Amino acid sequence: MLLPGMARFNGDYFDFWRMSIRIKAFKACLSALLIGLIGGVLCLTKAGLYLEEELGLAWLFKMRGPMISPKDVIIVNIDKSSAEILHLPEDPEKWPRSYYADLIEKLNRQNPALIAFNIYFGEDRDSDNDARLAKAMAAGKNIILSNYLKQYTIPAAGSFSEFRYERIIDPIFVLDHAALGTAPFPLPKTSSTVKQFWAYKKSAGDIPTFPVTVFQCYVFKKAYLEILQLLQQLDPILESTLPATFEQLASEYKAIEIIQKIQSALAIETKSLEQLDSLLARAGYSSEKTRLMQAWLSLLKSPDSLYFNHYGKGGTITTLPFHQVLVRDILNPKTFKDKVILVGYSENIEPEKNQGLYTDFSNDNGETISSTEIAATAVANLVNNSWLRPLQLQDQFLLILLWSFLLYGICRLFVYKLAISLIIALSAAYVAVACLRFTIAFVWIPLFIPIMLQAPFVLIVATLSHFLKNKKDHQNMCKAFSFYLPDNVVNKIALQPEKDAMNHYGELMQGVCLATDAGQYTTLSETMDPLALNNLMNQYYGVMFAQVKNYHGIISDVIGDAMLAIWATPLTETQHRINACHAALEIKRAIDGFNRSQSHQLPTRLGLHYGQMRLGNVGAMEHYEYRAVGDIVNTATRIEGLNKLLGTHVLVSASVIEGLTGFFTREMGVFILKGKTFPVIIFELIARIDQVESHWLPLITAFTKALKLFQAYQWPKALEAFLAIEKEYPDDGPTRFYISYLNQGLTFLPEKHDEEQAAFIEIGNITDMLHS
Repeated sequence: MLLPGMARFNGDYFDFWRMSIRIKAFKACLSALLIGLIGGVLCLTKAGLYLEEELGLAWLFKMRGPMISPKDVIIVNIDKSSAEILHLPEDPEKWPRSYYADLIEKLNRQNPALIAFNIYFGEDRDSDNDARLAKAMAAGKNIILSNYLKQYTIPAAGSFSEFRYERIIDPIFVLDHAALGTAPFPLPKTSSTVKQFWAYKKSAGDIPTFPVTVFQCYVFKKAYLEILQLLQQLDPILESTLPATFEQLASEYKAIEIIQKIQSALAIETKSLEQLDSLLARAGYSSEKTRLMQAWLSLLKSPDSLYFNHYGKGGTITTLPFHQVLVRDILNPKTFKDKVILVGYSENIEPEKNQGLYTDFSNDNGETISSTEIAATAVANLVNNSWLRPLQLQDQFLLILLWSFLLYGICRLFVYKLAISLIIALSAAYVAVACLRFTIAFVWIPLFIPIMLQAPFVLIVATLSHFLKNKKDHQNMCKAFSFYLPDNVVNKIALQPEKDAMNHYGELMQGVCLATDAGQYTTLSETMDPLALNNLMNQYYGVMFAQVKNYHGIISDVIGDAMLAIWATPLTETQHRINACHAALEIKRAIDGFNRSQSHQLPTRLGLHYGQMRLGNVGAMEHYEYRAVGDIVNTATRIEGLNKLLGTHVLVSASVIEGLTGFFTREMGVFILKGKTFPVIIFELIARIDQVESHWLPLITAFTKALKLFQAYQWPKALEAFLAIEKEYPDDGPTRFYISYLNQGLTFLPEKHDEEQAAFIEIGNITDMLHS
């Protein structure tokens, strides 16, 4: 059962503990929030996007590695070897266009879905060859050409320096008219490597780009009737305005115009795409057609620019040389049937006109990829619905915020080494999940900021926090031990805490021991409440300790009402004795003031002795104490006890005061202290020279003369001299001591004496006599 006071203490303690936990939790949450906000805000900036694109995305590609070549897309490469084998100019723009007509006719015999030329036919050439190419294109009704997006700059008045706009430059009329559709293929200039492609070019009238045009024509050719069925349920009026078949669309219209018409109608009502999704899910079409239409709907919901999901380095997508397709008599029907065929220049032909492009798979040797393969990659991404989907900005921000809370929480909940291991393991798991999502779902999760910035930052913060905590713990430990031990000793023990070091730690010193004792303590301990007595003694020691510290002393020991302080150094040093004497006088003055302010008096006696000591650890097993060991300690204690006999407050041995000129002292005589063999000359330490009161001077003069008579064995004369002093100074303790000693000792004091030996007093023999 707890006492009321104990219950109150426990309640207060647990309230404090709970408050401390809350404060620590709040600080931890605030730190995690700050780290998360820094990372989250960074991910929203251009700098953050640049880091993720250039480093995070590149790492994901390298960890995933190359993908299997897409089955729906094939490249026919106009390369240098084809020019050599076909004896054509190295500049492919000078090739007769009849070769392209032959290529179209030969490919269409294999029933491809579409043939897309990533070549701009912007100039009229030989009219017969142009007409033949147009005829081959019109016959197939599956040809898509590239047009050119040209930027114009017009000087502007006022604050605007210039005005820019873009205009589509179509191929020559005869080819443009014969094509199923035309579109440009500009690429965003965002970095040194190709990261994105435009789906729609708003600056040119929100037109679809070359890959999107090829893809949408491919979807409509494969699933046009199914799209009409869905539109008939969704918007019968729109469906009634559309061609009944894809063949009718290809013959009578520009395919891209019809596609844009449908897209615009769906974009007006945002719920239309969701309804179309729902209708498609319930329609029950073949998996292939469902897949293509889902990819088409994903495109309609997509932003204007999309991220490439590269298949690998150049040549990963199935690529056939132009000459091989054109010259070979028999082609494998499965190679081209229902495929999208992209025809374009290789990066190795006319490099000054057709610069290769760099991707995240380009190696250090500068390996590039052709613009045709880039276009094929975009088309394949759209067909397979595998273009990369970065997390929405708000999702990135939330992810990075939660990630910082998780990392910082681990640092706060677990010990340092375990926390570091968990953070590393968790980071590895994060990378694995990011790579898995990247590979399977084509989702691009931020990698660089959380793994290369946040995780190391949290590790640094954790390491710094661990270091600072250890440092603070060390400082707290040293501070706590400094209440018991000197600072230099605490530091040495902290550096060498082993038991052997504790056993052997110690130094031989020269120094002063100051011993104190409080009168009336025994009576107080019997009558006072322990808590009140404890408070009184703490205040009492606070007064004394301050003076010891002020004069660079060390508190060596405290037992009950007694204190032992030391001033020590390996070498003989006068300053230690001076400091000890100053401290003793200041302790006496401070204790006098303390007693005047207290209802309970603690008159204090002090004894000082100078000599050799061993200062170090004393103890065994699991308990040690730091203290001075040597005769000096015992002698200082005996000198302190002599105050009680002499009625003095501060006594010092001759070894303490020898050679010091700044203090006013009175010789007390020669004593063999209790339990000692050798005599010690004792002085009363009265005051500093500049603070001595005038009444002391005649007393000291008379006392010195009387003491000399005593030391000369002239007992009657000495007694007479001390009695004369008592008349003038009745309260002088040493005078009364000598009078009592002589009165009771005349019967046994020797009449003869050794001329070389001053008379001394053996304390052990007279204690009982003086108290009888």
